[in-house]
Formats: sequence, structure tokens, C-alpha cells
Amino acid sequence: MRLIFFTVVSSLLIAKEPKGLDEFVENYFLLSKSKMENSPIAWQDTREGYFRAYGVYKADQIIDSLDAQILSHYEAGIRHFKVMEQIRTEVNSGKNYDHLIKRSSKPRYNINYFSSSE
Repeated sequence: MRLIFFTVVSSLLIAKEPKGLDEFVENYFLLSKSKMENSPIAWQDTREGYFRAYGVYKADQIIDSLDAQILSHYEAGIRHFKVMEQIRTEVNSGKNYDHLIKRSSKPRYNINYFSSSE
């Protein structure tokens, strides 16, 4: 009987989230947000600026979800650490935009759109 009681009590104690996890997760997202936000490139119309703004937005969403207790700290760590790391690697990658719009080779500046002769 003592063995069963000891097993139940120890499993309840081990199954709880550690208190340090809450503080670690909140500090991680606050630090990620501040690093993304405190750059002169942030909010500019560049690839790096876009990903910095996106990183600030995601970190804000996660912090708000943690404050409203919609998301537990453990779930935030499991789900969103990888996403924030991907955003941070995209910021530091140094790539340029790939423009999807193809420019036409025919110039449009000499066309008279209001002419009735054509």
C-alpha cells in the first residue's frame, strides 16, 4: 500500500510543469521581440525589415496568448520556439526579394489610351 501511495504522489509531483519554465519562455519571447524591434532596418521596406516586423508580430501574439492563458508556457515552447528561430534565421540570411511581377518588354509610356484612331 505504501508503494502505491509513494508512486501516486511522486507521479503527481513529477507531472507538474516546473516553475522555471514559465519565466524562461516569457523571457525568450520578450528577448526575441526586442532584438527584432531594436534595429534600424526594422519596419523598412526590405526583406530583412519585413521579417523583423513579422517576428515582432508573432512574439506579440504569443506573449498576449500567454497573458490571457489561452496558451500554456509548455505549449508555447513546443509550438513556437521553432517558428521564432526560423524567422531569426531568415532575418540574418542576407537574401534579397524575389520579385514575382514580370516587367513587360513593351514600353507603355508612348501609348495614347484616349486616341480614337486605333
